[in-house]
Parts: sequence; C-alpha cells; structure tokens
Amino acid sequence: MLSRKVKEEDAKAFIKNAALLKDPGDRNNVEAVLQVSMAANQELYSEIRRQLGMIDALRDLMKEEIDEIMRNAKIEGLQEGRQAGLQEGRQENLLENIRNLMANMKWTADQAMSAMSIPAEKWGTYKAKL
Repeated sequence: MLSRKVKEEDAKAFIKNAALLKDPGDRNNVEAVLQVSMAANQELYSEIRRQLGMIDALRDLMKEEIDEIMRNAKIEGLQEGRQAGLQEGRQENLLENIRNLMANMKWTADQAMSAMSIPAEKWGTYKAKL
C-alpha cells in the first residue's frame, strides 16, 4: 500500500477492510497508511473515488476528518454571518438616525450626515438607501 505502484484491486480491498475497523488506534494507523498511499497514487485513488461503492467506504474511513471539517466550516459560516448581520444592523441604525434627523430637524440628508460626521465619500451610498 505504501508503494507508488499499488494495484487497484489491492487498494479497494484495503479500503473495504479498513472501513470495518472499529478500534480508534487501528483506524488512526490505517488512515496514516491510506494518506501516504493516496499521496503516492493520486490517479488511482481519483479513479477509485469515482466509483460509487468506494466513495462510501472512503467516507466511512475518513468520517472523523470529514465531520471535523464540516464543524469548522459551520463555525466559520456562523461567524461570518454574525459579522455581516452586525454590519447590516449598524448600517440600518445609521440610516434610521439620518432619517430621524431629517424628519425632526427638517434637515437635508447632507446636513444630517454632516452633523453625524459621516465621511462625505459615503454620502452617496447612504442617500441611495434612504
């Protein structure tokens, strides 16, 4: 399995047998061997992955790594969503404050934004959203 000339039937048998292992130590050892074998025989494993039955066996074998990647992706997505939501909320509050100054003080949008010390280069963006 560690050579650069692994035969397809050997690789498939290894993957099927490895997927049956339950002991965490055995799984870690098998995963290490599989990673080295995959690096040395990329074309072979690409072909094996295309074959539906092998995808399930590889997925079972690499389940922990896939789950960790998915957890990390969810965490990153949530963090990005929160930041986008906060930014959107801040902008909406800013627009509301501009509207209030315009209504209560009878100011123009430019006067309100000037009073709020909003940089002049951003005025066009806010005016379009008012």
